[in-house]
Amino acid sequence: MYGELFAVAARSWRNRTGVALRLDVLPKRATVPLVVGLPVVLVGAAFTFRVTGWPGWLIAASLTGAAVSVGFHLAFVRLHRKTA
Repeated sequence: MYGELFAVAARSWRNRTGVALRLDVLPKRATVPLVVGLPVVLVGAAFTFRVTGWPGWLIAASLTGAAVSVGFHLAFVRLHRKTA
């Protein structure tokens, strides 16, 4: 599902800007932990919520995911502006 959402976002970005969303232009030290870590955080929070019943895990995972997504987007936009 995470990959499908990324494909939809990449297609939308390409249609809106005319530029393909390419992860190979971003530093691997940033993209690899994001691609691996974010799904683990989100799924782990859901599992932990199921075990403990405390909704704080879901809230924390949602805030973390939003912050990482916004940060990643800003970094990509900054790199895109440097090349344009």
